[in-house]
Amino acid sequence: MIRELWREDAKLDSVLANAKNELRQAEQELSHTMDQNTSRGLAAVRRIKQQHKLDGIYGTLAELFDVSDRYRRAVEVTAGQSLFHYVVDTDDTATKVIEILQREKAGRITFMPLNRLRPKPANVPSATDALPMIEKLQFDQKYQKAFEQVFGHTIICPNLQIAGQYARSHSVNGVTLDGDRSDRKGAFTGGYIDNKHSRLEAVRNVSKWRDEFETHKARSVEMKRTLEKKDQEITRAVGNLQKLEQRRVQQEHSYGPLLQEIRSKSNDVQNKKDALDAKHRAITKIEANMRALTDQQNAHEAEIASEFKKALTQDEETQLENLSSTVQDLRQKYADLSSARSELESRKTILEIELREDLRPRLDQLQAQAFDDRASTGTRGTLKESQAELKRINKRLATIESKLTELESSLETSSARIQELQNHHTTTKATLDEIALTIEKSQKRTEKSIRKRRILTTQAAEVSARIRDLGILPHGALEKYEKTKSDAIVKRLHKVNEALKKYGHVNKKAFEQYNNFTDQRESLTKRRGELDSSQNSIEELIQVLDQRKDEAIERTFKQVSREFAKVFEKLVPAGRGRLVIQRKADRANGAGDGEEDGDGDDGGRKESVENYTGVGISVSFNSKHDDQQRIQQLSGGQKSLCALALVFAIQQCDPAPFYLFDEIDANLDAQYRTAVANHLRDISSSQDADENGEGGAQFICTTFRPEMLRVAQKCYGVRYLKKSSSVVVVTREEALEFVEGEKA
Repeated sequence: MIRELWREDAKLDSVLANAKNELRQAEQELSHTMDQNTSRGLAAVRRIKQQHKLDGIYGTLAELFDVSDRYRRAVEVTAGQSLFHYVVDTDDTATKVIEILQREKAGRITFMPLNRLRPKPANVPSATDALPMIEKLQFDQKYQKAFEQVFGHTIICPNLQIAGQYARSHSVNGVTLDGDRSDRKGAFTGGYIDNKHSRLEAVRNVSKWRDEFETHKARSVEMKRTLEKKDQEITRAVGNLQKLEQRRVQQEHSYGPLLQEIRSKSNDVQNKKDALDAKHRAITKIEANMRALTDQQNAHEAEIASEFKKALTQDEETQLENLSSTVQDLRQKYADLSSARSELESRKTILEIELREDLRPRLDQLQAQAFDDRASTGTRGTLKESQAELKRINKRLATIESKLTELESSLETSSARIQELQNHHTTTKATLDEIALTIEKSQKRTEKSIRKRRILTTQAAEVSARIRDLGILPHGALEKYEKTKSDAIVKRLHKVNEALKKYGHVNKKAFEQYNNFTDQRESLTKRRGELDSSQNSIEELIQVLDQRKDEAIERTFKQVSREFAKVFEKLVPAGRGRLVIQRKADRANGAGDGEEDGDGDDGGRKESVENYTGVGISVSFNSKHDDQQRIQQLSGGQKSLCALALVFAIQQCDPAPFYLFDEIDANLDAQYRTAVANHLRDISSSQDADENGEGGAQFICTTFRPEMLRVAQKCYGVRYLKKSSSVVVVTREEALEFVEGEKA
């Protein structure tokens, strides 16, 4: 059973890998029909939907509808890149996904939130040759707004001419089945389309292989879970078996120390027995000695108790001789017995050594072998338990196999149903092929009719050209031939052609050309009058604009000149300055009598500003009545002061939000630096206190002079430390101290 599951899992892995490759190939083909950013964006949106579990992301427009192959090309041309727009429920969902795409830099996608779509109703014509495209699409009604937004203003027409007529009359987009399109704005689009690179077909292939991949993947996951459960059951059984084996090994390991202890105890017992035998022998020997001594004592006591006689009797001597021989025999026996005992004791010692060094280890070995046999017998018992557990597992596997058999039977039923549907699909496809063949034959007949029509149209054009060659006919010339038969007309025409051959050198179009040239002359004469009137109007407008320009230039010059005089007088109280206009006549005369300042009247202006060549400065630093000097005659500091006065004058006429001055007081004397600083303070103070409450201009100045620092509202210092510059706020005292240190 496990092997069958493994084979099924391997087969599913192979099918899953094949489906994955087909899905990758289909996605590559689909990506070739769009730009790289859109392809990356589609993949990222699918991944974001799975990761963040966003149910409001429904899919691309192409994935949400189905259309027959007949209208597929027209639908693709109409939708264009809108096929890959993502339909979502709300704009919040679209905003969230766009933020994730921007954060991950994962491409660009156009979203269609259903709550924000407001498709306008279309004026679709009710005719048989104008089919609304949206009626040919099959989709869920909750996506109605999205499809009306893209396909609601498009109709399907039999040819481009009819489509153009409806586009002009009903303001809709017309498209043919071949993909030629007439836009409601007037544009026509058409030409060859390669059917091998169909976007809808690519989307269908991707959806098909993605569904198949997901189905096989789910089946593979379920199979792997089943295998994992089986592996867990087998692992548990193996674990139990290993635990029993471990217990057996532990018992075997504990048998060695116990056997060693038994051997030690046996040796102790044997030693105790030997000692006990030795003591028993000693006791026996002592008892024998005691009996001998007791007998000897009794004999001595008896001898003491008997009467002492000097000589032995005959019986006593006989008895003594007998006893002596008996003693000799007994001593001989005793010596024999002692030698026999010594031999027995030495043999006993040899046997004890053999028992201790050979027989007992052999006994221990036999006992260990007997224990191993008993352990193996116990192992066989554990194996029997494992076999019983394995039988229970096999029963569970049989139950699972029966369930798998039921699933396989249901799969076979589903496969039969799928095969039946495929057969129905094949039959339907064959029917569609027959219909397509019929349509193709009809198209061929239509093309033949169109070619015949073109030939007849060409012949009609040739006849019309020949009629035009005849020239303009008098009014009513054809009325008298309306009731004449065609044969008579042909004969009459032949005669007339023969007669006309005599006049072949005459210009037949002279009268017509005369009428055309007369009409052209009248049209050109009328056009000339219109152009003359237009020229007069343009010249009057140019004069008015020149006059306004002159007035604006002189008015601006007078304002700047007046402010320049005021500012210069404030900066140089002892002097006087003015602006003068330089004319072309001044160069010819070489004198300055032709110059005028900004105090002249408007009525005194007799020349156009086109005669002006520039603006000059005439100043005096010592007196208000001395001869004034030109800018070329001044020193560097005086020129800087004049430039500042001109800037301040322009500022008074056309104020700016802020001004940035870079060491404007570097070339000025101390009194002029003080005057410039005070003037800046007055300007900023007056603009800060504006009546309208608006913020005045700000002056940002860089300087190494103390006069500007004394009137500044805030001071900043630039420091250079550790190869980096920094700008910090400093007090006025710190700034003055820094400037004084630079001077020192």
